[in-house]
Amino acid sequence: MCYKTETDLKTTGLLSSDPVIVITTIDKKGIPNTAAFGSYLRIGSTIIIAIHPGSHTYRNIMETREFVVNIPGLKDLESIMRVSRSYPDETDEIASSGLKAEPSLKVKPPTIVEYPASVECRFKWTKEEGSHVLVAGEMVCGKCDDAYLDPMGRFDQVKAGVLHIVRYPEPVYIVADRYVQGIELMT
Repeated sequence: MCYKTETDLKTTGLLSSDPVIVITTIDKKGIPNTAAFGSYLRIGSTIIIAIHPGSHTYRNIMETREFVVNIPGLKDLESIMRVSRSYPDETDEIASSGLKAEPSLKVKPPTIVEYPASVECRFKWTKEEGSHVLVAGEMVCGKCDDAYLDPMGRFDQVKAGVLHIVRYPEPVYIVADRYVQGIELMT
């Protein structure tokens, strides 16, 4: 028999595993900004991200109304640590993190070359939530390295080594090593 006791949700982190994303934005002068995030939700073609209102990322999204969600993999772990640093205003944070930028297809903020995939977004709305602001964006375009597509054309998170942060703010992650198949189609 399994005995369960009530636990503190903040301490246990029962629902704390989200794939790490790195958001790129530009300021009004066109200077790139980047930051790692682990608190977000995707519903249909909308992504909702918890962003601190004092951050460069939040300010840039409010000014330009666009951003890119980059999806790093296990090979990119060191760069995730670098993009998480605090940089002064008017610093090209992509270059300062040792990464390369490439033009996006439909939005002005750049995509990170080294990362397996990205999703370009346009701002929809915000909602204040505690110390953060929920920022919603419409996902308008995706790009993926062909090496990380499965035979059906889907992004292979296992092959890409997509990281899930589990002990924020500690840099502790998990990475899946395989897919498992359920027995029934969910309808």
